[in-house]
Amino acid sequence: MNSIQQVNCNICGVDNTSLIAVQNGYRMVKCKNCGLVYLKSRPDQQTLIKLYADYHQREGKDEDVWARLMEKNFKEVSLLLNKIFPEKGKILDVGCGYGHFIEIMQGCGWFAQGVDPSSGTLYYAKKKGLNVIETSVDDSSFPYNFFDVVTAFYVLEHLPDPLSTAKKIFKMLKPGGVIVIRVPHTTPIVRFLSVFTIDNNLYDAPYHLYDFSPMTITVLLKKAGFSFIQVMPGSPTLPPKRFERVISLISGYFSQVLFVMSRGKFLLPGTSKTIIAVKQIENKVS
Repeated sequence: MNSIQQVNCNICGVDNTSLIAVQNGYRMVKCKNCGLVYLKSRPDQQTLIKLYADYHQREGKDEDVWARLMEKNFKEVSLLLNKIFPEKGKILDVGCGYGHFIEIMQGCGWFAQGVDPSSGTLYYAKKKGLNVIETSVDDSSFPYNFFDVVTAFYVLEHLPDPLSTAKKIFKMLKPGGVIVIRVPHTTPIVRFLSVFTIDNNLYDAPYHLYDFSPMTITVLLKKAGFSFIQVMPGSPTLPPKRFERVISLISGYFSQVLFVMSRGKFLLPGTSKTIIAVKQIENKVS
């Protein structure tokens, strides 16, 4: 029998919320103190581990589908990192899955590693000879001040304690190192659909435990010790279904146009965001 646990806000620790939606029997709430949207009641850790074991397969995201889905994002981020670090360096991809991004960065001359708790997806990464470990980043034993870059594409929304994970990543990065994150931002769409009483499962509960806005992801990273935090639209994903792909492309490119025209001041609600932040030399997290 699954054990359900009640949790407080991961950012501020306060238990003062308003209900956003109920999906699959789970309550998605918004913290009245800091604005974080999260799953108030959720399966315990052991149940979550079992659920995530076949997450990609359940979503129908096999190796080729996932590669096409993330193609534009991976290319965009690789170009950005190669520009920031022309001498290359050590990079860790958290939630590396099939290892596509590791493969790209290896090809660019980086020493690339990955971690993922899913043995199913790592099977394919290992077949390609990639340097991957079957573990979560929280349970990993990498030394501190080791990586130049840590990436996490569509990972933080799944983690039970993203603030703690961000703090660990901060310690694993070298001074001057960079974290790159990609997260969905679903709440504006859910609220829009609720006006017309349209049922949906966009939060994908209980697989998604959080829904970050540009503000809340910035606050979380600041609490973890990061500086120079930039939130941007990033390239759209390419879902396998034609209708979803068209919607993703239109909304994705529209958000990029608005971002550029507003000189980085406007981020279209309801679209995924890419976040980059820096570990400054003088910053310390206890």
